[in-house]
Amino acid sequence: MTGFVFLRVRAHRLLLAAALLAVLLTTTVLATLAAFSSSIGDAALQAGLQGRSAPAASLRVTGQVADEKRASADEAVRDGARKTFDGLPVTVRRLEHSGSYALPRALQPPAARKGDPDLTLFAALDRSRLSLVRGAWPTAARTGGVVEAAIPEEAARRLRITPGTVLTLDDRLDGKPLKTRITGVYRPVDTADLYWQLDRAGGRGVRTVAFTTYGPLHVDPAVPASGAISVGDTSWLGTADFTGFTTDRMDALRSSATEGPNELAAATEPFGTTISAATALPTLLEQTQRALVVSRSTLLIVAVQLVLLAAYALLLVARLLSTERSGETALLRARGASRRRITGLAAAEALLLALPAAIAAPLLTGPLTRLFTERSALSSLGVRLDTTPSLQVWLAAAAVALCCAAAVVAPALAAGDGSAVSLRKTRSGTLPAPVRAGADIGLLAVAAVAYWQLQRPAAAGATLGADEAGGGSIDPVLVAAPALALLAGTVLTLRLLPPAAKLAERRAARGRGLSAALAGWQFSRRPLRGAGPVLLLVLAVAMGMLAIGQSNSWERSQRDQADFQAGAAVRVLAAGPGEPTQTERLAAVPGVSAVAPVHRATTDVAGKNATVLAVDTRQAAGGLLLRPDLAGSASAAAVLTPLAPEAGARPGVPLPAGTRTVSVDLRNITSAGAPTSQVTVTLEDPNGIPYRQLLGLLPSDGRTHRLTLDLGALTAGPGTASGPDEKGGKGSTGLLTLTGLELVGQVDDGKDHAQTLHVERFTTVGANGAERTHAPGQLLAGWAYAAEQTLDGDPAYVAPATGRPGSAGTGGRPAPYSVAYTVKGQATGATSWHTEEYTVQLTAPGPKPPARLPAVVTETYLAATGAKPGDRVEITLAGKPVGVTVERVVKELPTTGPGAQVASATTPTATPEDGGALLVDLASVNRYLATEETSVPATEWWLTAAPGRSDEVAAALRARPSTDPEQILVRDETAADLLGDPLGAGPNAALMAVAAAAAALAAVGFAVGSAGSMRERSAEFGVLRALGTPQRRLARLIAAEQGVLITVGLLVGVGLGTVLARAVVPLVVLTGQAARPVPPALVELPLGQVTLLVAGVAVLPLAIVASIALRRTDPVVTLRHQGEH
Repeated sequence: MTGFVFLRVRAHRLLLAAALLAVLLTTTVLATLAAFSSSIGDAALQAGLQGRSAPAASLRVTGQVADEKRASADEAVRDGARKTFDGLPVTVRRLEHSGSYALPRALQPPAARKGDPDLTLFAALDRSRLSLVRGAWPTAARTGGVVEAAIPEEAARRLRITPGTVLTLDDRLDGKPLKTRITGVYRPVDTADLYWQLDRAGGRGVRTVAFTTYGPLHVDPAVPASGAISVGDTSWLGTADFTGFTTDRMDALRSSATEGPNELAAATEPFGTTISAATALPTLLEQTQRALVVSRSTLLIVAVQLVLLAAYALLLVARLLSTERSGETALLRARGASRRRITGLAAAEALLLALPAAIAAPLLTGPLTRLFTERSALSSLGVRLDTTPSLQVWLAAAAVALCCAAAVVAPALAAGDGSAVSLRKTRSGTLPAPVRAGADIGLLAVAAVAYWQLQRPAAAGATLGADEAGGGSIDPVLVAAPALALLAGTVLTLRLLPPAAKLAERRAARGRGLSAALAGWQFSRRPLRGAGPVLLLVLAVAMGMLAIGQSNSWERSQRDQADFQAGAAVRVLAAGPGEPTQTERLAAVPGVSAVAPVHRATTDVAGKNATVLAVDTRQAAGGLLLRPDLAGSASAAAVLTPLAPEAGARPGVPLPAGTRTVSVDLRNITSAGAPTSQVTVTLEDPNGIPYRQLLGLLPSDGRTHRLTLDLGALTAGPGTASGPDEKGGKGSTGLLTLTGLELVGQVDDGKDHAQTLHVERFTTVGANGAERTHAPGQLLAGWAYAAEQTLDGDPAYVAPATGRPGSAGTGGRPAPYSVAYTVKGQATGATSWHTEEYTVQLTAPGPKPPARLPAVVTETYLAATGAKPGDRVEITLAGKPVGVTVERVVKELPTTGPGAQVASATTPTATPEDGGALLVDLASVNRYLATEETSVPATEWWLTAAPGRSDEVAAALRARPSTDPEQILVRDETAADLLGDPLGAGPNAALMAVAAAAAALAAVGFAVGSAGSMRERSAEFGVLRALGTPQRRLARLIAAEQGVLITVGLLVGVGLGTVLARAVVPLVVLTGQAARPVPPALVELPLGQVTLLVAGVAVLPLAIVASIALRRTDPVVTLRHQGEH
């Protein structure tokens, strides 16, 4: 039997070679996908845990441990870290901090010395992580009780401290003073080192929350143990070596990382106190698991489509092989061969095809994976994949090879049972029997149900079981729906063939050429003869279109998500209200073309959480990253411009660009011996946001005193000098206006006191040092004045006051402005626990509040409130109700809603139900709130950067000492992170490779189908040649027939692929957390790539058709061979 099998193989070696090529190609591609899916998951997991997610993957333990417990505490932390990281190699770092110390008040700006003191602390840092900038390292010596320490470079710059400075620090717990000598200045070698997770300031030297802390001051390791400094917290940082860690260990690690910190925190005996232990590793692993599910689902989607195409190609080859052997098979059956024997022969041949593929495919996965990694975007990401074929790859290759063998055996199994043997060929019908029975309609119905089911998770806000514990699971509907839609659309193409055949016959009947007539006649006579190759082309082109659409749409979606999350080229967040010149300082950064201050708040809408944005619409109009389709094809400028207030004169004293200082000459006439008063000015920016700045202290001695506000220092920011040569210290940029002056003082005991405040002069100094004098009598004439005081501590008494302008004096003295007021003191000898205070205010008249506040709202907000466009809805801002009118409705607003939240292992993923978003103009809102004597400050700033300069702007902002780098959000960086995620970029890059494999499979199948068709019609061509038909006419006939089939296949494939891409791709493009992207994905089908796909699919079939058409045959040989049959 073996010899007979090889004889059969030799007789049909061309078809079997094509089948072997198809089996090998299919097995290799699917095995490579399996290997790639496993290796990219492991590589991405290791890269994430040891890269950008390393801080979240670490174990942080903190507690105040006594000296005698340090050894046992260290051992307990090491044991706890080993348990937490499930036995992985562990590194534990420790850092001991002292208690907090107050820095000398002299180091603070004068205006801040009445507030909280600045703080510092000591720590014995790992000197290998430090670089000495100047001076010397501290020693353990305590000459004269002075502790030696080194200060961070940024803290030294801001505090203007140099080596040799001696500071007297006050212990915050007991007030005990401690002298320390600064011996050197240091900087961290690398602030990205995980070691600096132990430092509250992250190695930056300065940390500001409610107050500012500088440090830590580095001391010799012997100092903390000597008792010279107070005892503070001890922190441990446990990190694991995740090299070689694979995805199959994630569940065990997540369990241990959940239980380990709890057990460590509960074991108080080794520490002698209560400690805290925490890690974000379980959350990080859960998020990674979701991303893995999305990645594998993407690969499975294309793998199922490839299996569909390969199965059809193999069945086509097997059918052609069965047709070629029909006479041989009929003869064997006539001579008594059983169906079992014939099937066994086919199975033996199939094993000859499957065995080489099962062996070669796993061996080829390594080189192909390396080649794919080097030639794709993964090479730029630094991803290194393990290309050694695993057991799973070998099993996958064997399974695919066996399935391919089954596909080749299928026609033999479909043969009759042997009761009758027919040697006569019959004419096939116009449609296959299953199609005539309505199988294609049933398949279309199944695909429609799958498509409907695929849409359902969008309403729930998640898919792939993302809400399940552990990260979810692969959704079979997501994987199967695209393939079902592809198959249904392809099978429906068969119904187009009979009408097309009739049309071809009619056109051929009207023609006069032999080639066209014969081609049309053949097509109408046997429309299904070329159906197999045509459907193969349709499948390949449509599948390639889906791959192109999914790949490009995924990339477009990542960029759109980055636009939506950032909202602008650069977004600067703040922990609280910004300083009055924050907008000016940001505008002065090189590369910034516009700065829009934004106030962000939340409000309750029917139990849901809605976001309120008050934006400087005039500045944001050109930089808001709003995709036009979210606003009904309108641009951001068209959406925001109607919200901007009308331009008008701003009340108050404008401070022109370049104003370095503002000085006010004041004289307060009070009773003798009255305490010093405090003077504050109010500066207002163009959005109506008031900022109170301390002008200085005014003695109550009846004499004139000049109080000065340094705008240059405000513009330069904390720690930056405001000298003439200092960048950023050149004064105001013309955005600020002086709108208020306030005097606060204490009331003397006794009866009523008549007092008078004289404002005698306003002076501004420009950038060139020139002074400009303003007459208060003219500037303040239209201002409102008021005086009030406390009675028994309650600010309930409005003191009588009279304001009047004076006349200009001699010698160029400007006209003053005076406010006379009367305050009530406590009766002499009365006992009270309160010190009565009085306040005198001078306020510029506010602008007229707007008649209506237009707003842009999202569809979600409109649905939550039940309002309609044009309706008036009420929101709460600064604790006050504000009525706004719905001006425009958009689908989404950038930076709002669930789509604006970036997945983070250190922040909770659960959020209140989204109630939509609302956007109003910031200046209009503050004009409205001015009647309530309140306002909303800017809490963030949206920066528009010049083209290509976003990175430069971000670097300049992060270099500022007062800026936390995490508060700078850059759109380009967000896009790079999304596009650079290996779990997203890897499968996306694989799409194009699978499309190329599909084109190759289609070319092989079409070539085999065309060759088989030509061999079947060899007798017909021989007769035509014998009758005198020229070879060139036969070539035209073949070219016409096959050209029509190729053209129909390509056109139908492009049309079907376009329809399916538009319908399916938006549903299968998901975020890394297995949710629909916001904004929704838009389908991208680049014309260049589609053209390249069509050309790639068509080139080999066209070449084969050309070779067949140009091949010369001898009609005598052909007819003799036909006669022998």
